[in-house]
Amino acid sequence: MLTKKIYIYIVMTTLVLFLPFLGAFHLFDWDEVNFAECAREMIETGDYTQVLINFVPFWEKPPFFIWMQALSMKAFGVSAFSARLPNVFAALFTFLFLYEGGKKLKGPIFGLIWVMAYAGSFLPNIYFHSGIIDPWFNLFIVTGLYFGHMGMEKGQLRHYLISGILIGLSVLTKGPVGLILFSAPIFIFMLLNRKKSRPIWSGILSFILSFTLVGGLWFFLLFLQGKEQVIYDFVTYQVRLFQTKDAGHGGPFYYHFIVLLLGCFPASFIALRRLSFRPKYSFEFLMMLTLLFTLLLFSVVQTKIIHYSSLCYFPITFLAASRIFDQLENKSSLKISARSVLIGLLFLGIIFTLIGFVLNQPEVILNNLNSDAFTKDTLSQKLAPSLLYYLPGTFVLLATILLHFNYRKDKLKMVLVGGSMTIAVSILTLIPLIQRIEDYSQGGHVALCRSVQMKYKNVLIHPVGFKSFVPLFYGRQKGTIMKNEREAMDEFNLVNTTGLNRPIFFTSKAYKKSQILELYPNLECIDQEGGFCLYSKKDQVLLK
Repeated sequence: MLTKKIYIYIVMTTLVLFLPFLGAFHLFDWDEVNFAECAREMIETGDYTQVLINFVPFWEKPPFFIWMQALSMKAFGVSAFSARLPNVFAALFTFLFLYEGGKKLKGPIFGLIWVMAYAGSFLPNIYFHSGIIDPWFNLFIVTGLYFGHMGMEKGQLRHYLISGILIGLSVLTKGPVGLILFSAPIFIFMLLNRKKSRPIWSGILSFILSFTLVGGLWFFLLFLQGKEQVIYDFVTYQVRLFQTKDAGHGGPFYYHFIVLLLGCFPASFIALRRLSFRPKYSFEFLMMLTLLFTLLLFSVVQTKIIHYSSLCYFPITFLAASRIFDQLENKSSLKISARSVLIGLLFLGIIFTLIGFVLNQPEVILNNLNSDAFTKDTLSQKLAPSLLYYLPGTFVLLATILLHFNYRKDKLKMVLVGGSMTIAVSILTLIPLIQRIEDYSQGGHVALCRSVQMKYKNVLIHPVGFKSFVPLFYGRQKGTIMKNEREAMDEFNLVNTTGLNRPIFFTSKAYKKSQILELYPNLECIDQEGGFCLYSKKDQVLLK
């Protein structure tokens, strides 16, 4: 009965934390718009075996997450809400796994602590409000590791089969990196525990079979359709990510160390005191290996993107939960962790307050910092100030003060639990703030694309001088006019093409307007908003 109530509590908490305001602001992360557009084009073309972007093959990602987004859009319409909805289910299944897996490992109390540590850490929480792949990808890997460990511990074939299915789904979600992130920790674990962890050969074969059937499904479908080039391009891209700073996303070696330390607060602060390589045969040790390998791998990889190391959220929160669980009775050892949470919350509250101030008074940046031209244009918009932007900082600071008095009364558990819940709830108060940031960063661009889309049917909108998927998604483009990928992405060909059967428009950042008009004299600027310009061809006859 108690377990049933806990499951109901997890479901209701998930819905309260992640469902409200899910579509309150536009898709603005590069990957968010990219994947949502891929899903929209799947629906538009009716081709669910191939991922497209700008109606040409997109070979960077497999289709599983895109399928989920497409299903959501078919049910609820094409929108930011639909694009993000699959990750609300990722949150639900993640928390159910954390509780159930934690309960089997150390008991129900530990399971609940693990749930709170994950939900109450900053980046792990906020990713469930997004439309990116990683929440599902990471869930498949960590559950695959869990069942793989269970297979070695209990020697049951079903655990190997389930592990293979889950890792196959990770490959179907993001590519071969899923197998790498699973195989390396498992192999090192078995090597260091070779006297205890001798997997049965039938189990290994079961894993390989289930993994191959699931993970190879998409590649097999492409092969049957004669699309071997897509497979080749996909593999080539995966290799390039390890060798180059793709799309300009470079960074120092310690990039992910900083991201995880700050992004996984408060769990990261607590987990630091739990780092250990004993006991070797435990799931905790496997989590340690997963943390270290993932961190090392993406520190070496030249491409640095914040969510690449997001698999580490699971081992970090596991270690934090283990420390709290094992030392609940040893209040003196918890004091340091509680103090770290309070200091971190104070710092976070100050940061949120400063962001709210800047959003209400953007001239502070314009007058005191050497901002680039685009930043100056976007921050020069006359957007109404609001006290709502101070809400996140005020909420966190008030919570910090209340928890401080509990800390002084030696109620350390309340501090640790309350700190996690403060983070979880504060994400909801961030929505108005995030919406304002999105208004400044791309609100004008979305508005221009939508205005064109509402006036004209079957319109083509293309960015000039920068890359963006916003014109595709918010312009509701019906297809490309060009024959191949190179031509479809070539702005020169588009600007100079004549005899089109539909209107074509172009967008650019406003500070580049004179440069664009000089480069393409057959264009004219017909509208400007929020740091962006909208262009039409001078000889284009616009019929609504």
